[in-house]
Amino acid sequence: MKVGITFGGYCPMHQGHLDLIMKAKKENDICYVIVCGYDNEPRANETGLTLNRRFTLVKQMFKDDEQIRVLQVNDTKLGIDESMSEINWHIWLDYVRSITLSNGRSPLDVVTWYVGEESYATSLNNYKDEWFRFISNVVYVDRGIHPISATMIRENPIKYWNKIAWAFRPYFSTNVLITGTASEGKSTLTRDIATYFGIPYSEEYGRTYMEFYGKSDTDLTINDFQEFLIEQRRDTKAKIESPGNCGVVISDTDNLVTLMYAQAYVEDPNIDLTEDDYKTLETLAWNIKRGIQWDKIFLLPPKNKFVDDGCRYMEQASMEERQKNFDKLVNLLHQFGWWDKVEVINGDFLENFETVKNYINGKFNR
Repeated sequence: MKVGITFGGYCPMHQGHLDLIMKAKKENDICYVIVCGYDNEPRANETGLTLNRRFTLVKQMFKDDEQIRVLQVNDTKLGIDESMSEINWHIWLDYVRSITLSNGRSPLDVVTWYVGEESYATSLNNYKDEWFRFISNVVYVDRGIHPISATMIRENPIKYWNKIAWAFRPYFSTNVLITGTASEGKSTLTRDIATYFGIPYSEEYGRTYMEFYGKSDTDLTINDFQEFLIEQRRDTKAKIESPGNCGVVISDTDNLVTLMYAQAYVEDPNIDLTEDDYKTLETLAWNIKRGIQWDKIFLLPPKNKFVDDGCRYMEQASMEERQKNFDKLVNLLHQFGWWDKVEVINGDFLENFETVKNYINGKFNR
């Protein structure tokens, strides 16, 4: 049987890696894709792509491909560094040989290695005679006149967005949040920015939910608030992971707005929400916070006239109450560690639109 092996850190996987993998797959009966890396890598800390996460994503990409087998090598656990010394290569190759044998490879297989780094090709060719059969051939695939690398992507993901393997794209999305209290034009601003750039956007789930079920604020219970938290996150995450994401996603409110109102309603005798209920909601919000990261948060302070559209709770309509809610939201942004991402925008609608537009244009035009 003919076997192909290719390996890499895949932080992220990109089309250069896929060229190697597809060539290895087409020229062999089986292709092993080895996901390599160390514990506590700076690139992993920067992107959230730990070795285990990268391994999971690569498996996800090829889960329906019977020719490809994805394996993991933790170089830290092997006790090797990045020096490419002879002893490191021997330890690494011995481990890869053992895990491929335990995953169906025969000692008699013809094994061809596919690499995109010339230094890797040189090292592997030096060991061909010593590692007979396990290094039967070495194929170096030149990346050509338009090379791509994981470093280039990490430095400017939007520029190289179409080069990023689809499963890895959510980790490089620029996620923009428009937030504030009610009646400040968040929804309109979000939709207009999404229309202007043709980017996915997430709507305020709580408002949609209440309109659909005909609920008023005084009808709300902890179950409704839990629904708001879970579904708002699910909708935003779906937009980030959608094929329509070209590098930027914008969201109208998030879970901290839900917590802001929950805090306010605990103090409102007309609404059945207790301190214990709020603690439950806060814990849930913390638990799901890790799923979404904001790169920029535009915060609208109370300014506009409160619009009574028949769906809003008029007990929260006064400027005094809205300022109290705004202060709660600011405290939550600090509490959840988001304040360093915040820019307060306090212009008229066109000025706010231009501020958000210029920020996103800056991302696309880097």
